[in-house]
Amino acid sequence: MDHPHAAELLTFYEDLLALQEPLFAKANRSRWLGTVKTAGAPRLYLDRLPARPRERAFMAFVKNLPASSTVTLQAIAERLIAEPAATRRLLENFLAGHAIEAVAVTLDCAAPPLEFFPRAFMQPVAEALVQRAGHGPADCGDARTSCPYCGAAPLASVIRDGPEIKGVRSLLCSLCTGEWSFLRSCCPNCREQRPVELEYHVTDLLPHVRVEECRSCRTYLKAIDLRKNGLAVPEVDELASVELDLWAGEQGMAKLQKNVLGF
Repeated sequence: MDHPHAAELLTFYEDLLALQEPLFAKANRSRWLGTVKTAGAPRLYLDRLPARPRERAFMAFVKNLPASSTVTLQAIAERLIAEPAATRRLLENFLAGHAIEAVAVTLDCAAPPLEFFPRAFMQPVAEALVQRAGHGPADCGDARTSCPYCGAAPLASVIRDGPEIKGVRSLLCSLCTGEWSFLRSCCPNCREQRPVELEYHVTDLLPHVRVEECRSCRTYLKAIDLRKNGLAVPEVDELASVELDLWAGEQGMAKLQKNVLGF
């Protein structure tokens, strides 16, 4: 994906939020929760959403891609509009957790930016359904590395003080923004816990955001420390700190899960 300046990135994100807001409202008042909610884990099976309504809404989402988006995304949007069968297949594969490389080949584009479309479309829907289900931060015994609500990978760590324990760590879902408890010093990718293999990198410019590196598997994710900035919004601050992602990439680290804009 293109690498715009931070200000351009935030403008695009603000426009994307405006596009996602009606989707959140629709999912919040729909009967979809009864369709996708299950007793097991993950608790939401989003591929069970009614096919025709979701396909119509997805095509409208693609057609209304903000003008502030990147050149790459605009080009892919044009191809999706011209290939409705591929567009349906893209959403189906994403919801089922299947690879989208074959769709990318059909559309003659790269898979990572193509994934933006179903992911950005489903984020507000998944978030609304999780909120309607009435779940707060999940206690999964500090061991689960994927979201207990929708099964997606974590985007970031969130650090806050609990009523009894200081510096409680939870993981933030990259899709539905749900949270679940996780060990304070443990890699969510390979479960490394040896202190010598876990490093934390901070900058004076963003003291409440740090890079959590695992030297064993060379992956990282960012942590948002709400004790240092109680007004921080984890999903927004994670995206706004793109400079840390660029730095981590230069150090040879791979991000555990990129954000919706591909960083």
